[in-house]
Amino acid sequence: MESLYNVFKEIELPDACPPNVKDELVSEIDLIRNSLSVVGVYVDDLVGVASALVSVFNLPAKP
Repeated sequence: MESLYNVFKEIELPDACPPNVKDELVSEIDLIRNSLSVVGVYVDDLVGVASALVSVFNLPAKP
């Protein structure tokens, strides 16, 4: 039996966000953005090194 009552419809978002919550949210977003930038740099370097190693080991043998 399907229920017609949905709890999520009762949630009403306030029009204004408290300043401290807004500052914390912006801080968390900045932290995530900075972390992903650092991860992106290291992953890019790691992929470059792995690609170079694979190309070195796949060199054709001289007859």
